[in-house]
Amino acid sequence: MEKNFEKLLEKIGSDFCENIKEKFDFNEIREIRLLSGKAAKIVTSKGNFSEGGYITPQKIRDIFASLCDFSVHTYKDDICRGFITIRGGFRIGICGTAVYEEGKIINIKDISALNIRIPHEIKNIAKELLSLNDSGMLIIGPPCSGKTTLLRDFARMKSKNNFVTIVDERTEIAGIYHGESSFDIGDSTVLNGFLKSDGISIAARTMAPEYIICDEFGDERDVSSSLYAMKSGVKIIASMHALDFEDFLKKPLSQRIMESGIFGHFIIMNKNCAIEKIIKAGEYQI
Repeated sequence: MEKNFEKLLEKIGSDFCENIKEKFDFNEIREIRLLSGKAAKIVTSKGNFSEGGYITPQKIRDIFASLCDFSVHTYKDDICRGFITIRGGFRIGICGTAVYEEGKIINIKDISALNIRIPHEIKNIAKELLSLNDSGMLIIGPPCSGKTTLLRDFARMKSKNNFVTIVDERTEIAGIYHGESSFDIGDSTVLNGFLKSDGISIAARTMAPEYIICDEFGDERDVSSSLYAMKSGVKIIASMHALDFEDFLKKPLSQRIMESGIFGHFIIMNKNCAIEKIIKAGEYQI
């Protein structure tokens, strides 16, 4: 089992972790969901499974403190955004009670649930995309369909011969921990924790990239900053949540995206984490 994942299970430190090691293939695990008063739920590519007994509220708090290396205050900024990222690139979503001050979240207390996303590296899955370099690409798929894994491998492969900058708003693509990437991203440079719109503009101005890679493309600011980068000849490689291409076309921003010309190809992922089809811009009309 992958070493970083074993260390993660050690931090969780519950009896059900031994069952995870025995019952599940690491490559199949997508999430570990911990909810106060419920059994742990293991989300895999083959289905969802409950493990262990009920998790007490105190156990949730203890697990969270352990994941933060018993220094929760050092993660305060990320906690206020609803997640933390720890060594190994594991992103942990947090549910609890928001504490506001002057209209801004300054903390999340009484943590009641944790959603631990398990990232994966699959080498050479982006090989099919390397020849589609005439313009940008938008990778479309449902949650846990391998969009980020594909972006990560594309960055690794493309940065061998091109200048690539990753705008990693939620620390998922590179998994930066204390300034170091948790994954093999080749020679890519990383703007970590920047809002996509800010990061795309900053990268275009300061890093002279040929490609900018980002996750969760989705609002007008992302479109505007991408158009700005395109003026400098930068190609945008991004992902976006949608069940399929038809579902993408129903989204409010889809027409703006299609008309912008940012993306020359749309890469459709299926639930099995595989490329289902590649659609060239212009083949569909809204």
